[in-house]
Amino acid sequence: MIILLASAALGGDCTEIAIHDVLSVPPPAVIVLGERHGTQPDLARATRIVRNLHERAPVTLALEAVHEDYQAQLDAFAEGNIEYDALPEALNWEEAWGFDYEPYARLVTASTTEVRVLAAGTTLGKAPEDARYPIPSGYISVLRDAMSGHEMPLDMEERFVRSMAWRDYKIASLATGPWDQQGYLVIVTGRGHVEGGKGVNWQAEQVVDVPVHSFVLAYGKQPPCYAGDQVWKPGLFERRVK
Repeated sequence: MIILLASAALGGDCTEIAIHDVLSVPPPAVIVLGERHGTQPDLARATRIVRNLHERAPVTLALEAVHEDYQAQLDAFAEGNIEYDALPEALNWEEAWGFDYEPYARLVTASTTEVRVLAAGTTLGKAPEDARYPIPSGYISVLRDAMSGHEMPLDMEERFVRSMAWRDYKIASLATGPWDQQGYLVIVTGRGHVEGGKGVNWQAEQVVDVPVHSFVLAYGKQPPCYAGDQVWKPGLFERRVK
């Protein structure tokens, strides 16, 4: 049997926010930011958030864009053992991530401003057979929206949900595992791992004892608008915040 995956609802159930809403989160806290991969405005907003939060409390920054295999290279850069211009090659950026490096550069190199940077990216694919991880109820409804216009056999739905939940779990685990739950943990990941509240943000809530807040850094061309989502709407106020 084949089902047609529905398009995302465009209702007004989400909340439009600006930078001051993100910066009002008190520490300690996890802040999950959903980006459109490689999109300069989204990543510039993420950079500004990290910079402003760091003026308030220590910040640990976890990036899906850097695969977990390259944590040692991030650490070497932080210790001054890899030059700035050599970092993209050291991270195998073009092959491992594929989106332009430049929009991510200030985030990837944030250790120069005493921000701890973590590699939270993981390889696509299904979970290992012995993997144990939680799966949020109702996740398929969000995933159907993300796959708008495509068809999926019903017997593939469970595998799809498990695969996506595994990826969310891995990103959240790579981010939260090394964090001491002091100050802020900022996780920058794809917006599809944030929208609907059942992705990386949900997984992080299962493993930390501090509040988890999530924000989508911009609307897409045809945005979903899930109840509880907080979506950045650029405006006058953000231009006043350095």
